[in-house]
Amino acid sequence: MRRRELNLKRARGYLLIVAILVLVVVAVAVAALGNMVSADIGASSAQARSVQAFYLAESGLEVEQRRWAQNLSWYRSATDPSPSPASVQTLGTGTFAVYTNLPATVLKASVSAAAATITVYSTNRFPASGTLQIEEDLAAGAEFVTYTGITATTFTGVARGRTVGSVTSAAGSHPRSDAVYPVTTLVNALSVFCTATPTPTPFPPIQIVPNSKFLSAGTIDIEGEEISYTGSSVAGGNMTLTGVTRCVGSMPGPIGHAAGQPVTPVLIGGDSADYEVETVSTGTVGSNIRYARRTIQR
Repeated sequence: MRRRELNLKRARGYLLIVAILVLVVVAVAVAALGNMVSADIGASSAQARSVQAFYLAESGLEVEQRRWAQNLSWYRSATDPSPSPASVQTLGTGTFAVYTNLPATVLKASVSAAAATITVYSTNRFPASGTLQIEEDLAAGAEFVTYTGITATTFTGVARGRTVGSVTSAAGSHPRSDAVYPVTTLVNALSVFCTATPTPTPFPPIQIVPNSKFLSAGTIDIEGEEISYTGSSVAGGNMTLTGVTRCVGSMPGPIGHAAGQPVTPVLIGGDSADYEVETVSTGTVGSNIRYARRTIQR
């Protein structure tokens, strides 16, 4: 009898231990499930906020494009028709801020061949000193000009008829409303090729000297060759173009370019930057930030 009672007590002890182990396992499983659910909820919430931030960025582009569409004199404003720095606007549970950049300006007054000051509608975002190109075609009277200072509407310390790289120009007269472009230079030489990946050896990335007036994506002109790019980055004192397509415009054939040759912006699919603006919008919801970019053409 005593042996039977002892066996029952032992069995009860084992069952108690098993029950405790089962409870521990169940508790751990419940905790793990709770963590998984919490993580899924957190991830879903973060994803939702990220999507909201993206739509806010897109909304900023739409608002800005509508505002620019109502301004028919983009290049004849005292300042770029956009606040700088970008103002933050609230929409729903987040905000968006829009930055815009015009790749050129126009003459507000005619320029004689001897003029030492050039008056334009706006010098916004032009470097404090640098090089300009007045008019578009160097073979038809366009001119390189260097300057050492700026005011809100003038370039000062002007030197006329300059040479950039091996490209020469002569001082001349320019009528009011002629385009005035920023000029930078090519950092690395480009081979004679019109595709992005020549064989057997691809050419190096296209790099230019950074200029605050150049768009982060668009089209540039190097000695008559139009080169489009879908993105860019600045590091080590160079602006590297990405998503490059060479020979965009009508060309008699591929040409090479030496380092130091002049580079100017041009309108995508056209022959002038007079009707182009870059708009970059930042949407923010909590800690989620999304960006959207658009080149608006009129």
